[in-house]
Amino acid sequence: MSIEKVCKELCKLGLKNSESLTLNEISNKDGVMLYRFKYEGQSYVVKYFKNEKYTREIENYKILNELSIPTIKSYGYTDRSILLEDIDESHKYRLGIASDLDDVEVARALAPWYVKLHREGARYIVDKKDKFYREIDCVTKENIDKVKSLSKTQDCKVWGYILENIDFVINKVKGLDETITYNDFYWVNFVVSHDKKKALMFDYNFLGIGLRYNDIRNVLSSLSAEAGEAFLEVYGEFDHREKVVDEAMSILVSLIFAYERDVFPNWAKKSLEAVHNGQLEGAFRKVVEAFK
Repeated sequence: MSIEKVCKELCKLGLKNSESLTLNEISNKDGVMLYRFKYEGQSYVVKYFKNEKYTREIENYKILNELSIPTIKSYGYTDRSILLEDIDESHKYRLGIASDLDDVEVARALAPWYVKLHREGARYIVDKKDKFYREIDCVTKENIDKVKSLSKTQDCKVWGYILENIDFVINKVKGLDETITYNDFYWVNFVVSHDKKKALMFDYNFLGIGLRYNDIRNVLSSLSAEAGEAFLEVYGEFDHREKVVDEAMSILVSLIFAYERDVFPNWAKKSLEAVHNGQLEGAFRKVVEAFK
């Protein structure tokens, strides 16, 4: 059934005899499907969104193109799909590989993409903030109570302090300079030019509004120390209050997302440890002190 729907999408995109094309599945996860196919001698990738929530990526592609932010080349859109170039056939780019996270040249090539995203994004969102996903919006008293309950940490004193100050903190955080943030850095989500002079991120489902350091932390947590230094050298300065905020809020966001899942994920275990060992409380107190 999904193949038939994708063929109908290709027809909407203007491809003739789409029902006769051979579609090879690349991935199928969370209602987002990727297929590779040949058409008139050229290889393409179609991204089909069975899950309506993730169709937001279509609009995100359009916004990035409007802002002249480099993306994988797109050939067309419907309300459920995007037709993209096949990077495996690209003469300019290749897909990222795990060892790129240790590569200083790749780190330097990635930084300008983030610089431009953050610079242009800050201008764009001035009167358009309601259009975007904002990660920090999940940090509510209701969700904090849910984390307390599901993690069985109700007796940890950190929660009382957080709930007492959360409204003050959220208000102050939203007063910092926001921009468009990528929010999903990892090597599987970027492409690198064959000469390593340029790199860019793709997959824009989690594009949203946030602080620049949200992205910087995301990148640095995956890169090696040397590659991280190279990234920062090219990226330049940032407001260090954002780092103070991020060190607390990233733990909360991680736990909130983790307890939305049926099985607690490994990537959130350090955040849960932070509740028990005092790290979360210490980080949150620094946020409150930074704005008083």
